[in-house]
Amino acid sequence: MDTTGKPKTDLVQFAKPVLINMVNRPGRLRDSLIEISQAAGRRLDAGSDVHIIRPRKFDHPAGFTNCGFRSNLDAHLQVVEWANEQGHERILVMEDDLAFNPQWVHHRCGLIEDLSNQEWQLASLGYFDIWNEVPDADALDPNRSSGWIEFSKRTNGAHAYFLHHSAYDRWIDHLQAISVGTPGDDLQGPIASDGAINTFGWVYPEIIRLLALPNMVGTRPTASDITPSPVDRLPLVRTVSEHIRKWRRDRHGANVTNYS
Repeated sequence: MDTTGKPKTDLVQFAKPVLINMVNRPGRLRDSLIEISQAAGRRLDAGSDVHIIRPRKFDHPAGFTNCGFRSNLDAHLQVVEWANEQGHERILVMEDDLAFNPQWVHHRCGLIEDLSNQEWQLASLGYFDIWNEVPDADALDPNRSSGWIEFSKRTNGAHAYFLHHSAYDRWIDHLQAISVGTPGDDLQGPIASDGAINTFGWVYPEIIRLLALPNMVGTRPTASDITPSPVDRLPLVRTVSEHIRKWRRDRHGANVTNYS
């Protein structure tokens, strides 16, 4: 709440935006800043408005499927450690392949106001229902076309989520435990951030985890940093590939964006 007693419905006032972006992916940084600016309703710049976290590279997977998964988990740990040190009350954690659902601009104020008026620790704006466990719109108030639902099952995706300061310490502990976890451990074994959000609520059942309905953030078709194809490992070919992806996005827009 602000000093006037009105809810903060401005995205940047409500939560500090933090974007995970590899230093060798300036195109993804540019496209992400466009997405975030449109979502906020005004231009946002890297550094001053959106804090940028650069994932560290590892030479050994240390129990993870590959070094990309390890780097991904570590980047999310860097985000929350930074936010904790800086004293931010709330953060919006984003990966640099995110794409906001066009419906977000119509529901932004209502969704942010809802979070301002209830207790929560982690609220996912974007996710993928690969296990068919996410409730559909029938779970909402019949008088509402969007909202938040409390969720404790499984869904995939850590590309866009709000995190409240009341959960910083536990999220840090959880990610640190995963980073040195034993393969095969169902709760805190090595896993990327997508799965860590699930096990976070299972390790700490007191955590209030929310999902936005409808899903408000999908992903753009970009080269993967976690599981790169042979093409994506070749810098020149990867650059050409990214130009083709950008052309497809410009020509087809949301038709090549995954919100499901």
